[in-house]
Amino acid sequence: MEELGDGSLALTPDLGTGHGADELRQRRHQLALDRDENVLRMGNELILLEKEQMDGVREIYRRPHIPADRVGDFYEAPGSFIDAEKVDMEGAFSVRVKGIGVLAPVSFNQAAESGIQWIDEAHEVLEPEILAELAETEDELTNVEESVERARSAHAAIATYGEHLVDISDGPRVDASLDRARQKFLDPVSPLPGKADDAVQVGFIINEADSLSTRLRTAALEAELPSAIDFSGLRREPYPHQREGIEWMVRLMATALTRERDEPCRVQGAILADDMGLGKTFMTLVALREMIKLQDSGGSQPRPVLAVLPLSLIDNWKDEIAETFIRSPFRDVVVLQASEDLNRFKYRGAQRESAASASLLDAEGMLAEDDLTLSLAVGPQAGEDRLDQPGRLVITTYETLASYQLSLGQVEWGAVIFDEAQKTKNPETLASRAAKGLKAWFKLICTGTPVENRLKDLWSLMDTAQPALLGTWPEFNQEWVRSVEKSSAEAQLAKGRALAEHVRPFMLRRIKEDHLKNLPPKTIHSGLPGVGVDYLPELHRLMPEEQAHKYLQALSSHSARSGKKGAALKTLQGLKTVSLHPVDRHGSPGPLAVAPNAAGRVEATFDVLDRVRESGEKAIVFLIDKMLQRLMARWLQDRYGVRVHIINGDTQALSGGRSPSRKQLIEDFQRRQGFGVIIMSPVAAGTGLTVTAANHAIHLERHWNPAKEAQATDRIYRIGQQRPVHVYLPLAIHPDESIRSFDLNLNQLLQRKTDLKDAVVVPEAVSEKEMLSALGLE
Repeated sequence: MEELGDGSLALTPDLGTGHGADELRQRRHQLALDRDENVLRMGNELILLEKEQMDGVREIYRRPHIPADRVGDFYEAPGSFIDAEKVDMEGAFSVRVKGIGVLAPVSFNQAAESGIQWIDEAHEVLEPEILAELAETEDELTNVEESVERARSAHAAIATYGEHLVDISDGPRVDASLDRARQKFLDPVSPLPGKADDAVQVGFIINEADSLSTRLRTAALEAELPSAIDFSGLRREPYPHQREGIEWMVRLMATALTRERDEPCRVQGAILADDMGLGKTFMTLVALREMIKLQDSGGSQPRPVLAVLPLSLIDNWKDEIAETFIRSPFRDVVVLQASEDLNRFKYRGAQRESAASASLLDAEGMLAEDDLTLSLAVGPQAGEDRLDQPGRLVITTYETLASYQLSLGQVEWGAVIFDEAQKTKNPETLASRAAKGLKAWFKLICTGTPVENRLKDLWSLMDTAQPALLGTWPEFNQEWVRSVEKSSAEAQLAKGRALAEHVRPFMLRRIKEDHLKNLPPKTIHSGLPGVGVDYLPELHRLMPEEQAHKYLQALSSHSARSGKKGAALKTLQGLKTVSLHPVDRHGSPGPLAVAPNAAGRVEATFDVLDRVRESGEKAIVFLIDKMLQRLMARWLQDRYGVRVHIINGDTQALSGGRSPSRKQLIEDFQRRQGFGVIIMSPVAAGTGLTVTAANHAIHLERHWNPAKEAQATDRIYRIGQQRPVHVYLPLAIHPDESIRSFDLNLNQLLQRKTDLKDAVVVPEAVSEKEMLSALGLE
């Protein structure tokens, strides 16, 4: 397909020989459309077209031009224009893909808003040399490079990667560090050279989906199970809520399989948004088994399945498959990741598909079809070694999906699963666009937090799973987002419930407390009285003298900087750090000489841990600051004589590397008998970790996003937990009541965010602006 200047489309047959559309157009005179066999001369080659191929060629030349006013109809349902029995449409991209081009920012009015990531996930800006150490795998290196490129495109001096802040103001030092990182992954079979000087980032340009919500909701509500599900062949009996969830997914999957793939009003995906700990992966795997059975019973080969997930969850998925089925329903399992199976299916010398030479772009920033090359062995032309074998489960990461989007976008997947799909919540990102551009009979979004920050999260997830349910972004923004922003708290709650009801046929959301009747009780202990918390006075600590003094110094420095750019945010950062611990990060004596009792929150934490030790139980201490993580590990070892693991963004995601993985550290902690403590970043603890050996969680450092804080707590509060769970929120309060304490105000703001916890519109993160206002620093 070639878009012409007037907006119409010119169609040319693709013979599958590698010759471009221009070559074929130049030789069309050689074809006699009234004959069943033809021979084309292409240079030194003779290409024989037999009857079936000529039928397809004639079908395309029957209607080789799509007028501009019918292009939208063609994208939505090409089968209405071209006979799919004669023309293989699988070589094309999804009907949502308009083309491949430079990723210009989409017009989301919140896309450029400042978040709090720089302040709540890191505490110091690192030198550019750290870039050479951040990536453990080729996929992670891709992510690092793209983070740097995004920051450079925005003319920013600091790039964010996970929990790290990196100074990128010195271009040569940054480039040298990235070059060193690339050297780690260079090999003679699969080179990974740096991008060319004129390289630009390219990706799928997505067609917007107009609203068809009424017809879609009706189709989903009328979906039926084709037959009763046989739950035999599983290694464990599903809970009642899991049976319900599996049946809900299978109803929608069966409906998707019975419709034409190009039908615009077709059930084609859903969001499994169950609370963490209800067994989303288990339910998904069983539903996939039923989808494979439906294809078998219909007389067709089961199409391959793609599971896209964070790197840290690959081991979890492999374990879950083994623990779920007596006999796996999949032909085999391939892990499309640099350290495992990627090189088996990657063409020698092939590059990532997210970069292209700027010289190949047309005036609108688009790549011509002739210039697209695939890096992975997919499709019939790849023969028996193709990646997309029938019945195969392909597991990959969001980074690999973005890097090999063209190849993966060619495959006709039976189902695509996006686990921990918050990775696609931002519609601006390459991974999100790649997710929307994949072809599949059914797309399943799995996430415990469908709204992590803003309503845009939900729109983007649903636009991937079931386009047209919520309409285009401008439509959704007008109907839902703006009306919510202008409403009172009560009106926001009502609007949130209305939105939850609107998406209900395509989104399943259940809470643990409602479905796990044998789950032990959970008590939240706070240093302040409040609704839904147990007031524990010992968690309300006055700052020791040194901490209180440094807190006042941070406030005084704000007055001295008043009027200067960024003064308020620097003060906020200082108050946040001092409220955690007044350790001097750069002075003498070194940090290890600092006493733990110099901070109120740390003192309260040790009081809690003393009682946990007396009971012979285990605890997690949630802490973001990496220096304090190291200090706490040493203090805990000195005080209790126990080995303390730290899990943060630096901890290896997969087993088999130079150091223990997150999963291995957790297993070691789970095995040890008696009292124990482990330190975790609530960011790193957000996905894929189960720590039911611990039943105490201490949020020594609060996360500004209540959704992420809840995710962290749920590491211990899930299926398998046998003991009552206790969550502690210590506070450090300045002894002078006239001073606005950081902890006090943050606690109040977080409580306000969670008051609407049963509405789909929250929780959202506390913003710097809200915190500055609460502290009187604006």
